[in-house]
Formats: sequence, structure tokens, C-alpha cells
Amino acid sequence: MSEKSLNLLLVEDHLALREVLAESLVDFGYQVRAFESAEDALVDELAESCHIAILDVNLPGEDGLYLANQLRLKNPRIGIIFLTVRNQVADRLSGYEAGADLYLPKPISPDELHAAIKALSRRLPIDANIDVFFNLFSSELSNAQNDSVILSDEESRLLIALSQAAKQQLEFWELAESLGLDVENINLRTTLEKRISRLRKKLTQINQSSTSIKSIRGVGYQLTLSIKLQ
Repeated sequence: MSEKSLNLLLVEDHLALREVLAESLVDFGYQVRAFESAEDALVDELAESCHIAILDVNLPGEDGLYLANQLRLKNPRIGIIFLTVRNQVADRLSGYEAGADLYLPKPISPDELHAAIKALSRRLPIDANIDVFFNLFSSELSNAQNDSVILSDEESRLLIALSQAAKQQLEFWELAESLGLDVENINLRTTLEKRISRLRKKLTQINQSSTSIKSIRGVGYQLTLSIKLQ
């Protein structure tokens, strides 16, 4: 699994540290959602679907132990790393009891955190790195939290075509062929945009980003999430 396929949740109340870590992780190629409190993270619709959560223990309001418990309840597959100055044995035991996979002391260098994330990602269940699952027989699209939506035949063909393409990217004419549309039609791009828009809406219904299908100006579209066909 490449770093670019990993979505990270970072919760750290120290602004400067949060900004440094978030910027460094983005530079390493990760997708990062960063918050200063457990409460802010828990109201974010996409936080629980992140692959790995990096949590400070001492947070304003609810602490990192509470947040880890809540994330585990919502997404049992999520990987959890605690970063904290609380490094006594009792503290570490509490962290692991709360669901931590790794308990790392502060301060930590971005390079060491990057290495820890890579090591943890190799131990996660394979499906933890999949954003959505698509059942080819029932046309059901679901996420790791078992939220689901049924795709129409046309939406199914679009999603399958994009997911199986090189770099998950197709040009307008390739998408038209997958739907049996006339590639010479002057209204082709408008027609495709309507079809793609409907599929995007279905993806957002199971908590995926509205940019899960990216428009490539003058070229076509690209699927930006990881999908498992089953």
C-alpha cells in the first residue's frame, strides 16, 4: 500500500505542533485531517473512516483515550497511534487498553512518525486500506462502517470502468463507450457530467468526499478513492 492511499486523522491541541506534523505528513504523501480536540474530530463525517489516527492523550475536553475508544467503536479496523509526554508504565497500559496499536513518546521527529505509520500500515487488515466495497451481484456500494447504497446499472458500469482503468482515470470517449453512448454527440460531456454527478452523490451518501471522482479539465475523470470489487 502506498502512502498516498492512506488517510490519517491527527488530533493535537498544540497549534504549532499540529501544523508541523500535518505539513510533514502531507509532504510524505498522506491525506491528513487535523483537529485540536476530540469533540471536533468526532463531529467530522470523515474522521472515523481514516485508516490511522494519531492522537495526543492530553486534550482539552474529552481526552485521547476517550477518542480512541469512540473511533474503535465506529471503525474496528482503524489503526491508533498515541503521541504523549505521559510515558509511565501505567500510562502506556491505559493507552493500550484504550485501543492503541503504538504508544510513542513526545517529542517525536516527523521521520520517526512516518516510519511508525508505515510499520503499522503493514499490520493492518488488508480491507482497512479500502475506502469502499462494491458487490458486483447486488450492486451494493458500502464503506468500512457498513453504510451502504444501491447503484443503478449505469452507475455501476461507470464505477467499475473507472476502478479498473490505469490510474483509475478515463477519457470522455472511454467513459462514453462504457455506457454505450455516441462518442460523436456534441452534448457528450454534458451528458457524462450528469451521470458522474449522480454517482458522486451516491458516494457522498456513504461518507465519501465529493471529490472522490475528480474532473480532469478537457480530458475526462479520475476515481480518487480505493475500491474493492467483490
